[in-house]
Amino acid sequence: MGGPSVTPHGIITLRLHDRVRVDISLDRAIRVVNMRSGIVLSLSSSGSSAALIHPNGRVYQYGSRVEILANDAQGNNKYAKMWYKGVSFTSDQCALVYLVDSAGTRTTTDTFSDLSGDFSLTVFYSDSQYSDPSMGGPNLISEAVSLLHSSSFWITDDGTDNWIINNVRISQTADGLVRVGRNSNKFSLRTSPSNGSASVSSPFLHCTGSMGQTRHLFVRRGERRMHYDGASFIVRNAGHSAGFDDKHQLKVY
Repeated sequence: MGGPSVTPHGIITLRLHDRVRVDISLDRAIRVVNMRSGIVLSLSSSGSSAALIHPNGRVYQYGSRVEILANDAQGNNKYAKMWYKGVSFTSDQCALVYLVDSAGTRTTTDTFSDLSGDFSLTVFYSDSQYSDPSMGGPNLISEAVSLLHSSSFWITDDGTDNWIINNVRISQTADGLVRVGRNSNKFSLRTSPSNGSASVSSPFLHCTGSMGQTRHLFVRRGERRMHYDGASFIVRNAGHSAGFDDKHQLKVY
C-alpha cells in the first residue's frame, strides 16, 4: 500500500492494498480502479455523471440518460438506454430495437453509444474547471499538496483504514473492500477485489455488479430498471418488463 500522492496534473492518488487505486480531483471528482477485478468506477465533480466498468458490462450515466452494455459470454452483447421516452434495448444479433414505455413494449428506431473505450476518464474530467489534463502546473500541485496536509487518516479496531481527503471519505477493510463517499454518502462508490463486486449510488442512479455464483449487472434510475445475470436480460419501466431470455429470444413479461 503506497498511501496518497499527487500527480503532475494535481490529482490526488491513493494507492490501497489489493491493487485498488482511488483518484480524487481538486473539485472532488472520483475514480476508483480495482485492477485485480478489472473494475473502474467514476463520478464527476458535480455528481451528474457516473461510470461503472465491470467484467459483466458497462454503465454510463450522464444527466437523465443511462447507457448500458451487458457482456455476453457467447458474443451476443445486450444494450439498453434509459431516457425520457422509457427504456430502449437490443442485442448484437437482434435486427430490431425495442422500447418499453408506459404503453408497453414495441419496436422503435434508436442508436446506442459505443461504450468500448474508457469513458470513466470522460466522467472524471467532465464539468470540471480542471478538465484539461494538460493544465497541470505548480498551482494545481500545491493546492493538492495542501489538501493532503489537511487530510486525516485513522485505523479502526477491526483493521479498517480510513481517510478523509478533500471532504471525500475513503475506507478499506482488511479483506480489501473499498468504500468512497461524498456529500454525507449521497454519492458512494464501492468495490471489492476479493469477490469482484462493485456499486455506484447517486441521486441519479444506482448500479451494482458482481462476479461468481451471483453474477449480475443491475441498474436503477427512478422507476426504470435493468437486470442481467449473464443469461437473461430484463428491462423494466412503468410496470412493464421485456428483454431477452437465456436463448437470446425476446420475452415480454
